[in-house]
Parts: sequence; structure tokens; C-alpha cells
Amino acid sequence: MPGSRHGRSTRIAVLTLGGALALSACGGTDEGESAGSSATAAVVAGETITVGEVQTASREVGEILRVQAESQGQQPQEVGPDALLSSLVQIPATLEYAEDNDISVPSEASVVKRLGEVVPSPSPQTIDFVRASSVYSQLEPDQQQEMAQQLEEQDVKYSPRYASAGGESPNWLDRSEDELPFETP
Repeated sequence: MPGSRHGRSTRIAVLTLGGALALSACGGTDEGESAGSSATAAVVAGETITVGEVQTASREVGEILRVQAESQGQQPQEVGPDALLSSLVQIPATLEYAEDNDISVPSEASVVKRLGEVVPSPSPQTIDFVRASSVYSQLEPDQQQEMAQQLEEQDVKYSPRYASAGGESPNWLDRSEDELPFETP
């Protein structure tokens, strides 16, 4: 399967979802979640994002959005794994853009502290999601456009299960020669 390129609107819309997070220190749960499947969901910049990581981050970000919405008397936005994966593949480029352009990025420790009671032990993907969202919320419109162009150029390979995250329809029967050997979750 060749690398998928995303439309700017999909990338920006999903990343913006987290850009507006103004987390409150409201109650959460201490439920222990399993790590999930080690099957590959996507590969970006040589790094594998597993199905389990996507599922865990989706639950955690969903909880963050639920608490935020409740604190504002609103209905929470739902973030499914496909939509969240679209954001997760953007994180490395977003954090790199911040570093290259001297944009403030919250430390992992400050994000963990900020999430506090909402998500007591956030996954690395959730921490980086919040960090990247913070970066995106600081960008001027011209910087957003510049970053969107960089994001469109990155090479991302998705498991057929998550093809819709890349704006494609999964084709379970037609496999190309260069398709990654994805596991079935």
C-alpha cells in the first residue's frame, strides 16, 4: 500500500479538536485499561502506532473531552479511533515544527500534572496529543498553512482497518506489492 496523503481540512480539523482543550481538574476514573492489540494501525516517520495505542489514546482523549464538556455544560465530542489516528500521525511533524520555529511545547511532566485526576496515568500518545494540540493552538494562520503543507507531504502507511483515517476506503481484497505486513487485530 503506498503512503497516503491527507487533505488539509481533515488534518487540521482533527488536530484542532485537541487545540481547544482547556482541561479542568475534574474527577475521572482509575480504571485499569489493558494495553490492547500490538497490531499495526499506521506507520509514520518510521515509527509504528499500534491498534492498542490508538484504542487507549481514544479512550483517554474521550475522557478528557467528556470532562471538559461537562464542566462547560455541553455535550462531549466523540473521538473515534479513526479520527484520533489522523491526529496521532501528525504529532511528530507538529512537535518538530514547534522545535524548528521556537514555539513553546509543554513538557511531558506538565501535561501529566495538568491531566491530573481526569486521566491519572495517561499514555505517551495522549501526552503527545495534548502537547501537539498546545502547539497548534499557538500557531498564526500562516503558520497553520505552512504546517498543513508539511503534513500533506509526510508518508503515512495505514493498516486497511484504518484506511478511512487516511481518507481512503479500505480494500480488503486487493493488496499491492509494497503493502506492509499488517497483523489482523
